[in-house]
Amino acid sequence: MPNPRLAQLEEKIVHRKTIIAGIITALTYSCSYAADENFRMDSCGTLQANGQLGQAGPNTLDRLITDFISDTVLTPALSVAVVKNDKVIYARGFGFSNLENCTRAATDTRYYLKSVTKSFLGMAAALLHEQGDIMLDEPISAYLPDLRTPEGINPKHISLRAHITHTQPYFDAGLNYRTAYPGNLPESGFITHVNEFAQTADINFRYSNFGPIMTAHAIGEKTRVNWRDLITDKIFSPAGMQNSFTSIALAEQGPMATAYLSDKDGRFIVTQTKHDSQMHAAGGSVSTVEDLARWIILNLNQGRIDGSQVFPKRAVEHAHARQVYLDWDFLEIHRFAHGLGVYSADYDDDLLMHHFGGESHLSFMPEHKLGIAVLSNAISDGSRVTHNLALTLYDQLLSKPDLDSRIERRLTKTRQDIAEFEKRKTAYLRDLQENTPENNPQYSYTQLTGHYLDNRLGEMIITVNDQNQLQLQFGALSSQLMHLGADSYRMDIDPWGGMPPQAITFRKNENGTLVLDWGGRIFAHQP
Repeated sequence: MPNPRLAQLEEKIVHRKTIIAGIITALTYSCSYAADENFRMDSCGTLQANGQLGQAGPNTLDRLITDFISDTVLTPALSVAVVKNDKVIYARGFGFSNLENCTRAATDTRYYLKSVTKSFLGMAAALLHEQGDIMLDEPISAYLPDLRTPEGINPKHISLRAHITHTQPYFDAGLNYRTAYPGNLPESGFITHVNEFAQTADINFRYSNFGPIMTAHAIGEKTRVNWRDLITDKIFSPAGMQNSFTSIALAEQGPMATAYLSDKDGRFIVTQTKHDSQMHAAGGSVSTVEDLARWIILNLNQGRIDGSQVFPKRAVEHAHARQVYLDWDFLEIHRFAHGLGVYSADYDDDLLMHHFGGESHLSFMPEHKLGIAVLSNAISDGSRVTHNLALTLYDQLLSKPDLDSRIERRLTKTRQDIAEFEKRKTAYLRDLQENTPENNPQYSYTQLTGHYLDNRLGEMIITVNDQNQLQLQFGALSSQLMHLGADSYRMDIDPWGGMPPQAITFRKNENGTLVLDWGGRIFAHQP
């Protein structure tokens, strides 16, 4: 049986609901993905706006954005688009999408969107529902007849809608983690995994990737269309989003932004974006601010763009409808409801509809017919810039009288947060080292190499690398192991800032089998 405590911990790790998760950006520059490629933004020249799309107060907005980037020093690049009514009134790139080549960011620079993908999936589900291809209020068992939920929960009583609105009464933390991080669970194995490892949950809103992933899987079983083609064919193509992709490999054939981690000294370190194996229906898309501006226009205008009704008005209304009520503060906004992949929130008494994805910002104000997209290539830390900047742009465009004080408050809070994270980082790494035994290793490198298996989380492979150090491979994740003491090692397997360096220990279990113990997650050495 799965361990409930570990499952809860993994959910918190993935969604940054632990204190440790808040300090990770300061930690991850030691990650094995961030080898020796580190840069400073000022080495590429002057920070300036790039692009001429839109004519809404360019001097004012350009200066506001460049000042914000300079004051935070947390992102190499930003691309920004502002929509009013059915027009793009402002779009620019700032900084550098690639610091090695000093490539300037532009409005057609491609960025990984993370959970903004959920807004595309939600609209696609609404479209299929309105067309009669699926019924969101049917039980998920009608689509996935082999699904076996935990004891006491009948899949015939759980709707498809409950999954896409994050209220399904069960949860599979292993599937949630594996699809986003190691990418080592193919869709063909979803049902088998859920049947064995899912646990009971309550019916309160529980944000994760799991519900939307299961929704997309159910839709795929019903329509025989996989989630990648569903989003591409139902959303990107009809919306004219020609530079939007559900494949990293395809996106990287064009002007894809290089992903960076930032450190406290103003350096930016190259890190991994994603592999296609790590892309999934709840976080598997790449786009540009030009394309996201079109998406905002469609949402602001009930599915119309370029003089045509691209999406049925009723489907857009369905996606926007408030289906779960919340009481959740995020930065300076108060989320009070969730629809199909879109939040409804209050910001200064204005309705702000949105879905963010880490550092990717997408939002719109229906009452003002105003919307903003801000994208960054600074993984994790970029979120400190994009969301605060977007709120600042709304303040400017809506002529808030205390704009300067709002900006200073946000910048001050960011500086305070970073300083606090540095303290926590130091304490965490100290504790990691101090809690490790100091005696000599019992096992040689030769004894430790091989394949280790945990049925819930998959396979880890230990080898000796060219530097004669132990190397761990976990699906698409990789880390050189740092010896801490005895048979414990430090692994840094998260290239995106969602999980701190972790201690793993090699030992024999009660049956005499060599195991890799990752905080209670046991991977057994395979003969």
